[in-house]
Amino acid sequence: MWGSMLIGDEYDTPLSFVDELSNVVIKSISQHPFFEPDKIPIEKHKVVQKINKEYSFPLNGDGWLESYYGKDSDSIIRMFKRMRRHDKVNKAEYDTIIQDIRKIKALEVDTTLKSLSWGEGFIDTIKQLGIDNRDLKSLRKFGESRSTSLQKACQQFLKASTVLQDLTQKEDWNDDDKIQYVTAMEMRKDARKVWKNALHQIDNLTKAEKDALYFASTELEKEDNLSARELFRRGKDEFAKSMTANKMSSLLNMYGEEVNVYKGTQTGTFIKMGNSGFIIKDIWAYTAGFIDADGSIFISERGDPRVTIVASGDGGKAHCEELQKMLGCGRLVTDTKLAKNTVKPVHRLIFSSKDMIRDLLKGVLPHLKLKSLQAKAVMSFIDEKDSMRKNELYQLVTFNNWKDDKNKAESLLNKWGLDADTIGGYAEGL
Repeated sequence: MWGSMLIGDEYDTPLSFVDELSNVVIKSISQHPFFEPDKIPIEKHKVVQKINKEYSFPLNGDGWLESYYGKDSDSIIRMFKRMRRHDKVNKAEYDTIIQDIRKIKALEVDTTLKSLSWGEGFIDTIKQLGIDNRDLKSLRKFGESRSTSLQKACQQFLKASTVLQDLTQKEDWNDDDKIQYVTAMEMRKDARKVWKNALHQIDNLTKAEKDALYFASTELEKEDNLSARELFRRGKDEFAKSMTANKMSSLLNMYGEEVNVYKGTQTGTFIKMGNSGFIIKDIWAYTAGFIDADGSIFISERGDPRVTIVASGDGGKAHCEELQKMLGCGRLVTDTKLAKNTVKPVHRLIFSSKDMIRDLLKGVLPHLKLKSLQAKAVMSFIDEKDSMRKNELYQLVTFNNWKDDKNKAESLLNKWGLDADTIGGYAEGL
């Protein structure tokens, strides 16, 4: 069946199934971007595999099959096993499909483990600790950020396994050997517990807390950048009585990433990560929130307009990368340190082209709440020909960027020989 549906001139009678997912998998998997059958000799009834080793998994941790077909390898295999029971004639073909899916699963496992910066020397240990599809998804998401606990579990498990292996080579055990055996078995048990807890922190929550997180995750697929208070309002009738808006906020801040929920661009808001990136309904509203919260619109002393967005940590990096991808412009500068004592790396998305800035500010202007004046002034500055007016617009933008810093604002006014009312007058006509 596999070969007859996908490859070879002799097989031109494709089968079809009522189940849509089956048809998607069967018709699509041979065209998967990781496969290049034209470069490898083809054998009948086999899916020829060539994995692009540089392919990275989606940021939400989904595997290759799940991100393309909506189900992981185990679910697809179970589906074909059910189909095999009802179609005995093509049993061998179903077996071939299942074997091919298992090969893809093995490649997913191998690629996931090799992607861990600390994984060398622990691969076999990790497999013994447990790597079902749920574990693999968490490893792809949290393998680096939770590496300390994960390595501790590996080291403890490896140490215990070494003791047990040494004991199995002894014919007679004394009392000390028996104590070592019991201790080693407890160490392995504890190591597995540390491993699971590090990968799935959500398992430590109550059912009510989990339900609230899953509700928020579902709601954020419909609408992005919702606040914890709004999420609580929407689900209040479904939540346990112990749930409050403040508790919802704490849950999302601490455990949101367990259900692919991250902090949004505006303070106190949250956004959902899908397998193709953040789920964003309105790119301009999303960008405006980013600029208002962690961005700057300014004009340099040399007269160069700039729009810069700054974010920190892994979540901030994902926001900047997603924004650059969706806007199709901007220069991304990642993983920099503002100071020696800075813990989280800082990431910037910089817009410097005048045409780019004009288009960007035009798009976000209806959604800006804190920096709309600077946006209007910079847009006017870009097209202004009169040098005196350009200088007024420069002063207007600069002063408004620093007006909340009393010392800096006064320093600027003294430098220009102006007062705040005069600067405010420059905004007329914008």
